[in-house]
This record gives sequence, C-alpha cells and structure tokens, in this order.
Amino acid sequence: MKFNASHGEEHLTISLEAQDFDGVPTADSPATPRSFARRRRDRHGRGLRGPLLPPALPGARTRSEKFEDLVVDSADRMRTLWPQAMADVEYLVEEVPDKLEALIASGVQAPLGKYEHAVGATAETPAQPPSISIYRHPIEALCDTPAQVRELVHEVMVDQVAGLLNIDPDTVDPLFRRFGGH
Repeated sequence: MKFNASHGEEHLTISLEAQDFDGVPTADSPATPRSFARRRRDRHGRGLRGPLLPPALPGARTRSEKFEDLVVDSADRMRTLWPQAMADVEYLVEEVPDKLEALIASGVQAPLGKYEHAVGATAETPAQPPSISIYRHPIEALCDTPAQVRELVHEVMVDQVAGLLNIDPDTVDPLFRRFGGH
C-alpha cells in the first residue's frame, strides 16, 4: 500500500507494508490490523518482556501438566509391579467422562476412571491395546490438597489395574496405604 502526499513543492512518499502477527513484513498478505488482545497487551511497547516464571520453576507448570505427572508416576509404579501384564497398556488422562451431564442428572457419582480390555483387529478396525483412562476434573473436585490428589490418582489407578487384570485391589499394590498413615 502506498500513500503519496504533496505539500507545496515538497513531495512525501510513505510506503506501508503488510505485516504478520510477529511483526515480519509479508509481501503478499493485505494489511491486517492487530487483534484487540494484542493491542491491549502491548500498548506503547510496554507489554510483558518475558514469561512471568521461567519454565524450569515448578510454578510454571499448569494443573493439567501436574496431574499428568501424577498419572505417569502411578503408571510407572504399576509397570514396576506388573511388568508383563502392564507392558502394552495405554494410560490416558481425560478431562471429564463421556455423558457427564446425564450421570449428574441421574444422581450417580461421576466415575474417576475406566479401563478397557484389548480389542482384536477386524476387517474394519485395527487392534487396540488395553487402556486405562483417569478423569482429571472429578478427581480434583473430590480433593482439597495436592497430597490428596496424588493419593486418589494412585488409588484410582490401582482400582483400574485390578479391574483390568481381574484381581483384588489389595494384591495390585501391596504397599499402597501401608505407610501413609491411613
């Protein structure tokens, strides 16, 4: 886009180039204004200069990332205790269970996890390994402290592994709740 203006005998030529959102000029894109959030955040060049917390600090991790770490820790414990039985199991973290509104309307407590046995391959679908899903929001809603979340995640994991292997939950992890003061 070019703008020409004249003032008396002097000529002024201004050339404006379209820029993408990183401030890099692009020759083929039309001039697009910055979004409201970007203008608001970086008004007069005084926006955030960097992240509030460096990524290496624990406070920079989100709640969902911390929850996933708890599930990974518990899954590692299960793989240590049951190496052959749990070798092919997939562990999933889901926010909420399917059809949660219908469960709440019926007065049933939301499930905290679920397990699915392996499904063999058919002509239409490939084989699926066994899986264990842990639901983040129902677990966090029942807990007040991070220690309670850690304990409940492992308890749900133990219950799901017991269901998947068709054994008693006390035999899945013999040390669970033995030293926790419960």
